[in-house]
Amino acid sequence: MKRLCFISLVVLSCFAGLAQREEIGQAVTFHDSTWYDRGFDFYIGGGMFWGGKSTALYYNGSRFNECGLDYLFDNEYRVREIQEVIVRLYPHISMNDRIGYSEANLNMNPHYNLSASVGLGVRYKIRNNWAIALSYSFSRLTVTTKTLLTYTSVSGNNYKAPELTLSGKENRSMIDLSASYLFSGVHKVVKPFVELGAQFNYVRVKKFDAVLLDEHNNPQLTLTLLDPYGGENYVPGVPMQTYDVIYGGPGFGFSFATGLKLVVNKFVSIDPTFYGCFSQLHIHPYGERGMSFNYGVMLRVVMNDFFFQNR
Repeated sequence: MKRLCFISLVVLSCFAGLAQREEIGQAVTFHDSTWYDRGFDFYIGGGMFWGGKSTALYYNGSRFNECGLDYLFDNEYRVREIQEVIVRLYPHISMNDRIGYSEANLNMNPHYNLSASVGLGVRYKIRNNWAIALSYSFSRLTVTTKTLLTYTSVSGNNYKAPELTLSGKENRSMIDLSASYLFSGVHKVVKPFVELGAQFNYVRVKKFDAVLLDEHNNPQLTLTLLDPYGGENYVPGVPMQTYDVIYGGPGFGFSFATGLKLVVNKFVSIDPTFYGCFSQLHIHPYGERGMSFNYGVMLRVVMNDFFFQNR
C-alpha cells in the first residue's frame, strides 16, 4: 500500500514538471481550456473499496465489543437453542455437556471483504486549474470470521470442537468536500489531477449474526447479535416489544484522491481514480481509538457543463 502511494506521488510529480516545461523558443501548445475554465463538472462512478482492519474487530464476537457472543451465551434459552443444533451436528456432544466460548479462540485479525462502491460528484472550476468538489460514495462492507466453541464433556472425551461462524454487514456512506487541482498542460488527452478534502461519514451496522453450519456449509441455526429488544432478555413464547436499534452513527475524517483525466471529447472524460481516507468511524469501541485508513479505486465518467448546454 505504501509503495502504491509512493509511486502515485512520483508519477504526479513527473507530470507536474512536464506541465510547467517549455521548449526553447516554443511555449506549451495545449490551449484547449474546456476542462479548466470556470463552470461545473458532474460525474458518476463505480469501483472497489477496502475497509480498514481496525474496525473489522467489531465483528469478532468479543465481550469487550458493543455486540458480542455474551449476548447469546448469557441467555439460557439461546444457549439451549445452540446446544440442540450442536448435538444434532456433533454426535459426540450431548445435552448434558456445557457449551461456551473463549476469548482466546476469537479471530483477533479479521478483515473486511472486498466491496463494491458507487459514487456521485460535482466539481466547480474556480479559475485556471483549481476547483472545489463535493462527492458522495456508498459501500456495503461484509466481514466473516470463525471461532471454535468450548464444551465440557461429562464423559471426558476430547473430540473436535464445534465451529461458529460470525457474519457482519455494514453500510458506509461518505461525503467529501475537497479542493481539486488539474494538471491541464501535460497533454491534450491525459491530464493528472489531485484532490484533498474533509470527510463526513455515516456507518450503519445492518447485520451481525452467529451461524451454525453443517458439514456442507448449509446454515442450521442463525441468531442475531444485534439486540432488537432494547436490553430485555429474550424469552421464547412471550410477546416482546422489538425496536429498530441503530448500531453505528456519524463520523469524520480526511480524504485524498489522485488519478488521470482521459479526455474523450470536449464534453466527456473517463477518470480512473485512486481514493484514500483517514476516518474516525462511529463504531463502538473502535471508533474512539483513532482513525483508520480506508482506500479504493474508482472509474468516473465525467460530463462538463458543455455537455448540458449543447443538449
